[in-house]
Amino acid sequence: MSLSGILSSTSQRRNFLFVSGAVLLIAIIAILAISYLAPNTPLWNALNNLTISIVASGVFALVSGLYIYYFFIDPNDITAKSILLPEDIAETLEFIAKNAADYKIFVRTGRHFRAEILPILVKRAREARNPIRVEVILIDFRDKTVCQKYANYRKVASFDRKLWDESYVRQEVLATILELIRVSRENPGLVDIQLFLSKRLSTFRIEGSSNEILITREDPKDTAARYFRDHRDFSAFVTEFGWIRDEAYRVENDVNRVLPATLEAMFGESAGITNQEKQSAGEATKSPSPYVR
Repeated sequence: MSLSGILSSTSQRRNFLFVSGAVLLIAIIAILAISYLAPNTPLWNALNNLTISIVASGVFALVSGLYIYYFFIDPNDITAKSILLPEDIAETLEFIAKNAADYKIFVRTGRHFRAEILPILVKRAREARNPIRVEVILIDFRDKTVCQKYANYRKVASFDRKLWDESYVRQEVLATILELIRVSRENPGLVDIQLFLSKRLSTFRIEGSSNEILITREDPKDTAARYFRDHRDFSAFVTEFGWIRDEAYRVENDVNRVLPATLEAMFGESAGITNQEKQSAGEATKSPSPYVR
């Protein structure tokens, strides 16, 4: 465990500086209190000198640590810089979305994406008046075998205390699609959404922009990997995303270059979407992210 490795985490760096600053502030207050309020006796003088030495040592250690972190490089930490702790993932995804000129995501149901990331992308495009292309790959809800297999996996893993079954998987995918339809049709020419449905299952998510990619796991307690464009593994994950997208079913936009207005127009009657499923999916579009605590 090295200092630069620990401080590479935003949350740990914030905690380290907060606790260090708080301890030093308390010690300084103690020094002033002893100087002004305590009697001038050898015992109190010794205690005051001890507190002063603790503050001096703490300041030296804090300054030295920050100097080492910013001006020295540990070869063993080069790889660690690509690793994100679970508590840093949500903040990193938001940062990527706020600075993205384009966005791509390969995910199963897209619950966190539709609740947290998609609104950020829309807000940024509107405020900057700058079009953004969003490529979304979801699980193909029309394939019952794939949906059931994924539901069984999540049921065993039980990451978020949901009762996972095939109908819940379909509901959440449809909810994300309905939200994508709304965003696409409310922002024509501004938010270009390309929707794909894939039968490929994975325990990994690929999400990010043309500048950086984040690889996350199904379990929100797992670490993630972050790759910037100049990282040697960046192109590998972009290629992987491209292969998955090319194999997936592509939902064609209409003549106005937006997603079709309804699920029926998008998939026809053969998708077997019931009125109950549409109602449940519509209600689910307003649900918060299951990964935000």
